Amino acid sequence: MFSKLRSFAVRHHRKFFIVGALIGGGVLLKRFAEKKLIEWQETEMNQLLERSRKQQHFESTEKTCNMTITSVLPQIQLAIGRSLDSDSITLLLKQKAPNKKELWEQLKIIAFSRVMSYIYGNAILAILLRAQVNILGAYLYLANQNPSNPDLELSPEAQSQFLSSSNYWLSTGVERFCLMVEKVVSSQVSNLSLKQRLTLVDLEQIFQEIRVALEDELSRQSNNFLANVMLPPQSSSEEESTTSPTLTKMMTETREILQSVEVTHLLSTCVNIGVGCVLDKFSEIVSVLSADKRCLAHPTSGD
Repeated sequence: MFSKLRSFAVRHHRKFFIVGALIGGGVLLKRFAEKKLIEWQETEMNQLLERSRKQQHFESTEKTCNMTITSVLPQIQLAIGRSLDSDSITLLLKQKAPNKKELWEQLKIIAFSRVMSYIYGNAILAILLRAQVNILGAYLYLANQNPSNPDLELSPEAQSQFLSSSNYWLSTGVERFCLMVEKVVSSQVSNLSLKQRLTLVDLEQIFQEIRVALEDELSRQSNNFLANVMLPPQSSSEEESTTSPTLTKMMTETREILQSVEVTHLLSTCVNIGVGCVLDKFSEIVSVLSADKRCLAHPTSGD
């Protein structure tokens, strides 16, 4: 019996070898496929976790940005109020100054200048803070993902210094911008009579003409005009950030973003929307006043 088995094995040894190779190859191939499948699953899971972390970081950054903008908006209103002060003129009118007409002309220019400065000022502030907060958020994310990289280290002092650079816009920048707005507005409304009754259509036309004139004035400025009114001079920033190369890089990237064509287009879009909102508010006020006037003219008789 054993001799028959041996002779059978000898006769079919090639078949046994081929079958064994196929079975062994199949097992190896199965293990290789399982290993690759596990690696692919781990890669997909890591990518999913990475996307989730990025999404959470982005949402947290957006929330921080919105809160920051909301908290700083009153400061921009105060800064514009200081640059375009009307209290002193109002006081002179109350004291019956002899140059009453000239004072009213100044109030007219200041009124239109304030509205346009508020629109531009709030839009510029939102663009500046969003750029800063998102750049800072990106660097903090990279630092958290690569804690062993000293080039990405950013101290709390450097973070505070980076964000506080926006204070330049709230002081010097706003003042410079308001002077430009006042100059443009003066040229646009100088022929507008103080006795003229303005309709909503008239106001819309005036504000649109002022907006176009301001955009033309901005287009005649240098490419870095907006960045120069939003951020402190580069020399000062470089001197302050000598101990932090990362801070210098962040300031440079912020300035490059603010000088981009995309930011110019974004500012124009925001201002256009802002003018529309102001006109809508005027329309609401006129509607309320008209309703009140009709009520006074035709009071409802009581029982």
